[in-house]
Order: sequence, then structure tokens, then C-alpha cells
Amino acid sequence: MIERLEQEVLKSGEMLEVVVVTAPDDSLGPEVEALLAHKRDPYRQHIQAALRGETDALETRFYLGLLDGKPIGNIMTTEHQGIGIFGHVFTRPEHRRKGVCRAIMRHQMEHFRQRGGKVLLLGTGFESPAYWIYHSFGFRSLEDGFMRYSTGPEDAFERDWFVSGPAQIVAPAWRHWPLAALLASRPGKEMLRSAAWHLLGIGNLEGTYCRFMQERQEEAGVGGAILESATGAVVGCATVTPSRIGLGGWPGVFVVDVFTHPNFEACAADLVSALTLPPGKLIAFVETQAEEKAAALRSCGFECEGTLRRFLRTEKARQDVWIYGKEYDG
Repeated sequence: MIERLEQEVLKSGEMLEVVVVTAPDDSLGPEVEALLAHKRDPYRQHIQAALRGETDALETRFYLGLLDGKPIGNIMTTEHQGIGIFGHVFTRPEHRRKGVCRAIMRHQMEHFRQRGGKVLLLGTGFESPAYWIYHSFGFRSLEDGFMRYSTGPEDAFERDWFVSGPAQIVAPAWRHWPLAALLASRPGKEMLRSAAWHLLGIGNLEGTYCRFMQERQEEAGVGGAILESATGAVVGCATVTPSRIGLGGWPGVFVVDVFTHPNFEACAADLVSALTLPPGKLIAFVETQAEEKAAALRSCGFECEGTLRRFLRTEKARQDVWIYGKEYDG
């Protein structure tokens, strides 16, 4: 579906038409793919799947700037329930420095607000020119170049979105992409939240979750479980992935991770139990202060097999990490 938003006069004097293409779409879909042909997997796979209508309830929108009916610039958002990821900002090289990006973004941001959007997340270079463009539109840094835009008071939204209550475990889906990213953007009770996803404290899952969805389709031994609250929020994630440690990884060794919002940490054991585990050696990394996570793993048959001294290294601390393990024969 194509919706025409507005026309803008560029610095060059040319008239830019701003439209939004909501996937799936057959009309401008090939033009979108051509414009973003420089994108590689896993992003390319998502773009193609979205344009074919194969990304379940995830809303993918391409905000395009057209000159003479041809796309020369793009901003993409992926959203569910008003929570979104902002990305794939691109202008064809021959049309840069004309104000194309700002022109598209003015109407993209207004369209997001008009549709009842709540939160957008993005990643860029800290204090880069792009960073300050996004800052001028209301994005603020969560950590370095990881930024958030909110349409309302953040405290009230966080309280209502992550409210305690009943929750259900479901299979990972495309609609969970921005929702899992929102969960990862908020502080947890422990720093080491996911070893496989390199989630140490606050983190950006834009590329990570997209890659995870591709790996679930293409690689044996990759699985996950998502905890959904009554509000529709993703409040917990558990994954199992082949070990990437060492040259080529350790054959037959799989890493299990689980992290939740603090209001739902009692569900961690249920999330691990919901994983479809491959046969082999299962290991989990747990910082020694995360006793609740360690207890959840023990209840699922994991045992503490060792301690990595001063393994978790941050700017402020050096911390020990437990290795929990389990042999699983299927």
C-alpha cells in the first residue's frame, strides 16, 4: 500500500514527493529493493520477506523520497503495537546534500505520531552528523549512539508497558523484533543478560534479533522462547545457539541464555524449560551476583561447573562469572 504524504522543495530547487510504502507491496516493492540493494543479510532477507508479506504481524514501512516518480531516499521503520526500530536511512550518492533525509524524516516522524506510535529506537555513531540530525528530531541517547524517541512521558509508559501480571510463552516471531529490542534497551538486574546476543547491560538488538530470525530458519540447533505479558510487551527471552567460541566454534556445544524484565524474573525457569534443546553439551554464563538466574538454571537441571575469575569486564568493575552446564541427550 502506498500513501502520499507531502511534497518538499529541496535545496536544489527540485520537488521531492514523500510517500510511505507499507509492506507487503508489489508496486514499488522492486524499487525499494533496488534502492536498498547495498544491504546484506540479515537485513536483505527481512526486506524481501516483508515485501512478500511473510513477516507475520510486524509492520514494515518504507518512507521514500521520490524525484520524477523514482525513489532516491529511504527511511524504514519496523513496528508492532506502537514500538518501533528506525533504520535503513539512505540517499542515493548523487542526490546527497540536498536535504533529502531531513525532508523524509519530518513527515516520517509526524506520521509515526499521528498513528499513535509510542517509542522508536535507533543506532548510529555517537555524536556523528547523523546523531545530531536524530537529536534534532527528539531522539536522545540511551548509551552512546543507541538512541530513543518517545511520544509521551517515559516513566508512565515504562510503568504501564512492563506492568506485572500474567504472561505467556510463545515462539519467536518477527513481531517481537522491536519489542525485544525495547526490553534490551532497558536496564536489567544483571549486566550479563545474553552471551550469544552480546547483551551486556543496555544493548541494541536491531541487527541481532534480525540475524537470530534468519539463523532459526537456516541453522540447526538455534531456538528460542519469548515471554509476552498481558499488555503485549516482550518481558523475557530465552535462546539456545551453537557455540561461536573458538575457531569454528565447539562442535556439539550450545549456549543457553535467558533474561527477563525485573518484574518477570520468576518466569526465567519456565522460559528455559520451553526451549527445544539440541542434543549435546549445554552451557550458560551467569554472573555471580545473579543468583535468581542461577537458581532458574539449576531447576532446569544445570549444574555449576566452574568460575571464570574477573571474566566480566566493564569500565567500572571486574566480575566473576559462573559456567553452568548440562548434558542433554535429546
